[in-house]
Amino acid sequence: MNRTKPRPGVRGAAFVKSGGFFIEYPSEGFRWKPDYEVKLMLAIAKFGGSSLSCAAAWRQVREIVTGDIARRVIVVSAAGKRHADDHKITDLLYLCHAHLRYGVPCWELWRKIAGRYLAIRDECAINFPIEDELDAIYENLSPQTSADFLASRGEYLAAKLMAAYLGFSFVDAASWLQFDYAGNVLTDTSYAALSSLADGRKIVTPGFYGALPDGRIHTFSRGGSDITGSLAAAALHADVYENWTDVPGILTADPRIVKNPAPIASLSYPELQLLSGAGTQVLHESAVAPVRAAQIPLQIRSTFAPELPGTRIGFEAGAGLEETGVVGFAGRRAVSMLRVLFREETRADADTLVRACLAQQGIAVFHGSQGVEGLCLLLIAKPGQDALHAACDEVRRLLPGAQVKLRENLAALPDDAGDSEAGCFNGICRRSGPPSGPDAARGTVLRQRQPVRNRTARGIRARIRLSACFSVRL
Repeated sequence: MNRTKPRPGVRGAAFVKSGGFFIEYPSEGFRWKPDYEVKLMLAIAKFGGSSLSCAAAWRQVREIVTGDIARRVIVVSAAGKRHADDHKITDLLYLCHAHLRYGVPCWELWRKIAGRYLAIRDECAINFPIEDELDAIYENLSPQTSADFLASRGEYLAAKLMAAYLGFSFVDAASWLQFDYAGNVLTDTSYAALSSLADGRKIVTPGFYGALPDGRIHTFSRGGSDITGSLAAAALHADVYENWTDVPGILTADPRIVKNPAPIASLSYPELQLLSGAGTQVLHESAVAPVRAAQIPLQIRSTFAPELPGTRIGFEAGAGLEETGVVGFAGRRAVSMLRVLFREETRADADTLVRACLAQQGIAVFHGSQGVEGLCLLLIAKPGQDALHAACDEVRRLLPGAQVKLRENLAALPDDAGDSEAGCFNGICRRSGPPSGPDAARGTVLRQRQPVRNRTARGIRARIRLSACFSVRL
């Protein structure tokens, strides 16, 4: 056994009996373990589109991968946006398919797609003939080309380039990720295939797609590369599934609504599920289920701040960390507030009637309050949505004399007063007690509000904070 000490900064060794190797202890440094042989930890590292948007991001990815010998299986997305006005490669590919379908030339679109990958190849000095792959795809495009196949080429090309960049082996997702004709993943078949193909090698595989029984390409819904990474982790019995993105983990609140929310160091899988169910866009349930079932921890980290620990999702809430009152909460954007003030004779069934009008137009109600003077509903609806205005017109027709008032483009958050043990609007709590830490001092982690039980002349009052600057009583 080679007793060469691992180079500084390289981590990721676990150990089983027989042989020998150096192992690093946090307090003692490197120690030789003569009765053990090395069994390297396995980390499945998935990099999203923002982590692969440009050459600088690709160089950062390589530093991350080579900095830990455990990262031997890499899952990549297609190149994402470089800036706000840019386009994702996948969006361009779907647009290419629309051009093909209706007989519109798509050469200019394809030139943009090819230019992105060629620029990455040249700026990173990757020794790989990506032109051959691009030409082969373009020459075979036709109106019969499926949308799934064309959309998947973004991940395919990225994985080809990344494998050459890292010196890893390329493994096509279509060779191991198998679907049935209904679009369900054949987990046993897929797991066995990937285990055989990986076989201890360093590999790069594309996310987002797999193959049907007849060999045709089939894709997940958008964001499906997260699912691919999770399935790969479960198939290879990984020690951790790392999801690298452009944010330093899961935050206590939506940064588009709350200024400077603090990151969450750790969550349990049930807590993640609660946050996702409350509206937080973290990870799709399908991307969590495979690693959760296999009891593999999930680490969300930032490609652009790899020194930060990110958020670890496991099976114990806040393991080894001091618990705080509120884990986090989910606010809502694109909220509309509908108030209906009605006369005495229309009060009895007004709530049912208004909700029926909204449901008929496909408008979702996520919070409501009714009193003796009227009712107020918070709706999930984009500003200017025709269906919402049509529903309001129908309410006016069915409730003559009622005052129908609509306010659009709001953001709803829980109120910052009340008892953390009470039921909440959106949010989850690890234990009773007020929030602690610097984030609580800034007022960005809001406590859950105790429901108001007093009946007044105005009926039951529910208080919700709308946007960041004003509060209203419903």
